[in-house]
Amino acid sequence: MDSEAFTFDCHVHFGQYYHLYYQPSLVVRALYRSGVRRAWVSSTTSCIAPSSFDEAQYLSRHIDEEMREALAKAGKYNMTLVPLYWAVPKRYDSLEKVDGSMYAGFKIHPKIGEWGGKIGNNLFHDICVCASENNFPILLHTGVDAADSPARFEDYFADFPDVTFVLAHCRNAREIVRLFGKYENLLGDTAFCPPDSYEQICRAGFQPRMLWGTDFPITHWCNRTSDAVTLPVLFKNYRKTLYSFNSF
Repeated sequence: MDSEAFTFDCHVHFGQYYHLYYQPSLVVRALYRSGVRRAWVSSTTSCIAPSSFDEAQYLSRHIDEEMREALAKAGKYNMTLVPLYWAVPKRYDSLEKVDGSMYAGFKIHPKIGEWGGKIGNNLFHDICVCASENNFPILLHTGVDAADSPARFEDYFADFPDVTFVLAHCRNAREIVRLFGKYENLLGDTAFCPPDSYEQICRAGFQPRMLWGTDFPITHWCNRTSDAVTLPVLFKNYRKTLYSFNSF
């Protein structure tokens, strides 16, 4: 993979993740120190399931504040962040905020937020309409289960050919190759993508469709030796992740 790709990371998070909190400004600083100058970002605080409407509204406001903090820090470094609105059916507030002034794309995790019901289906459709009208990307988590199989959303890929869907993690490779062959509006990312899957995708001729993404700082959470969330620890973790991609 071209080393220049490492200046752009299409899959970055901050916020609450289980018992650890990743301060938005700290994540941005770790990215900048690692040479990243452009990133797509979203907040894992979105994974918290609200127990009431009031809590849902509080979480929504808090996530907006996290994004503003990240954008402010990136502005000081002259970095370009594309804020992705992490949509969750249980926190289905207005999509009017995704107008380019703050959010300029979407993050969807099919295993979080009951996407299989009527509310989830309507929300996914509305997201695709919004993305189509504004030329916003959709970063879509994929996995090996029926709930997060990319094939589950194939109708949307076909119905919205002008929307760029980025299939995070590219699981599984056989299904990704099949979909890439049918739909030109699909990309993939390398975040937690198994090396053999990446190689299979490349052998099929789709290496140009792959974006560099890390899922940072989930990489820290998965590989942590302590619960420390400091700039030196995050910087070291990110550099380790970068070096691992040099073998691709």
